[in-house]
Amino acid sequence: MSYIIVSDSSCNILTSEDPHYRTAPLHVIADGVDFADIPGTDMSDFNDTMEHAEKSSSSCPSPEEWLKAFGDADEVYCFTISYNLSGSYNAAVAAKHEYEEHNPGKHVYVLDSLATGGRMVLMMERLRELLDSGITGEEAVRQVEEYRDQHTVLLFTLQSIKRLAANGRVNPLLVKAIGVLDLRLVGTANHEGKIHLVGKARGAARILKATFDNMLKNGYHGGRVVIAHNENEIDAEGLARLIRDRFGSGVSIDIHPTTVLCSYYAERYGYIVGFEV
Repeated sequence: MSYIIVSDSSCNILTSEDPHYRTAPLHVIADGVDFADIPGTDMSDFNDTMEHAEKSSSSCPSPEEWLKAFGDADEVYCFTISYNLSGSYNAAVAAKHEYEEHNPGKHVYVLDSLATGGRMVLMMERLRELLDSGITGEEAVRQVEEYRDQHTVLLFTLQSIKRLAANGRVNPLLVKAIGVLDLRLVGTANHEGKIHLVGKARGAARILKATFDNMLKNGYHGGRVVIAHNENEIDAEGLARLIRDRFGSGVSIDIHPTTVLCSYYAERYGYIVGFEV
């Protein structure tokens, strides 16, 4: 029986050598121009464009884009950014119904990550382990959701929340205070997948320590880590050093750049951390 793992592009992994993996693109619209979250985007140019755009917003993959990613697999496992942050989940469910209606006997399983970025990557890696061991279907989904809820956490570090506020993701009243105080923020996705701010500090070194301290507070003890950064490999590597200094050189840490959607909301120099607890 053939299967495929499909994620929307908020996971920041757009290409893979694994033939069982595909993505459906989210979109950022700036001054009427649609930036699809697909491979090949120059992220430095994208960040420059966003900083000068007069009006911008984001949109989820259409059901048609999800269907294209599903291909013709017998089983499709579909991961979306948090339901409370995007319409991606609803679009994937609509695609699921159409796919199953036109392909009797085939199944699509839609999983709400309740997060974005590295936490999604960890969930997909866990699913692949289950599939390789012979656990499939509803039982695989149940175990991945249990893993999501009990063994994974998402943190993000931002220099600005202007776009999050402008798109209704956080309270706009926070923006003015943060800009005046020159604060950087640490946030998380709570159990409902909503954004919750958990720390603040001035300067890169202090916010790096605050991020690591929040990992420890959330129960991190040396598990897998996935860090996605927006033009900030220095701090991503700095966080990796803090982790390995505490837990040893053998800790599995994957560092890669954010793509269009997460770059838009994290803004330049932000980074997103998914980790096991």
